[in-house]
Amino acid sequence: MIIRTEAIVLRTLPYGETSLIASLFTRAKGRLSVLAKGARLPGSRFGGTLQPPACLQVVFYYKPSRELQTLTESSFQQFLPHITQDLEKLALSLRMVELAQALLPPEEPMPDFFNTFWDTLAQLDAAAKRAWNLLPWFLLRLAGALGFAPQVTRAELEQLGASGGVLDLQDGRIRIAKGLAIEKPASRAALRAFAFLTHTDAATAMRLQLTPALRHELLGLIETYLQHHVPEGFPSRSPRVIERLLEMRKPGS
Repeated sequence: MIIRTEAIVLRTLPYGETSLIASLFTRAKGRLSVLAKGARLPGSRFGGTLQPPACLQVVFYYKPSRELQTLTESSFQQFLPHITQDLEKLALSLRMVELAQALLPPEEPMPDFFNTFWDTLAQLDAAAKRAWNLLPWFLLRLAGALGFAPQVTRAELEQLGASGGVLDLQDGRIRIAKGLAIEKPASRAALRAFAFLTHTDAATAMRLQLTPALRHELLGLIETYLQHHVPEGFPSRSPRVIERLLEMRKPGS
């Protein structure tokens, strides 16, 4: 079967002396791996398309019995020129694709989340300031796509005192601490930001102003929530890179 679909490049690995294996998140088939024969040769028909987080139009031969499909065509469908030129945006986008690669189930079409991912990368590329806000917003959408969207209510949020509260890692509810093992303590500001990003759209999320300390706490809160639900193989190294980049940024940028 020949399939033509849009795809986001999640990861590439060298294969043999001349080829690449690419992990793609596709609109038609979800996450899958393809073999791009000769992709590392000069003048390859794939050009420089197979690099994360490229947004492509691809054609591949698909056989359900195979774990590795054969890629025949790839071309840019959505250009992301600023991501490749901006170190912070590149780091944020690579964290998105890293978590998608690690957490998305194989060959399970998720068209709604695909649209969200595709649009988030476009918004990240175009962002003039506060691009970082898109990472926690995206991770909360990823949680929802995987079946464990946080169950945040206004009533519970309003019960928080000045000292903060906890995030229930089981269902994503925000409440006053009860001393349970599945609780993650957090400041009132971090929990309010968590709730805000859970319920808002990406454009509104970009208005949120966060201090460096609050960014650090918020990202840790969301990634702890994700890791609680998908503990196996959760990638935890690259947040340190993002944190170093944030330390070099001007507040509010």
